[in-house]
Amino acid sequence: MQQEPTPIIELLALILFLGGVTYFLGILFQGYILFRNKKPAWISGIVIVLTRLLTVPSTLFILTIQHYPITPAFVSIIAILPEAVFSILILRAFGNKISQIRKPLPGNV
Repeated sequence: MQQEPTPIIELLALILFLGGVTYFLGILFQGYILFRNKKPAWISGIVIVLTRLLTVPSTLFILTIQHYPITPAFVSIIAILPEAVFSILILRAFGNKISQIRKPLPGNV
């Protein structure tokens, strides 16, 4: 029995629905880093929107090139990878410090 291809609109709706939690956590992470680095609100908005504009199509690309059947658990796990990669890359591209390495005090070696 041959399986019919999934329309792109249905696949995009499935990605947005199941990856919604992942995207929301990414927004919280980026918002926290941008707030901690004291960036203006308009730069924060650009960073957050740009990241979402890159993560959704990249998740769609990953799902279209894979050869496994599309299941809800698979979609929600696949959405994590582009979110993690693009969140950090775009934050670094806009000059944000994600982690700070603290130097030991002179007397505490």
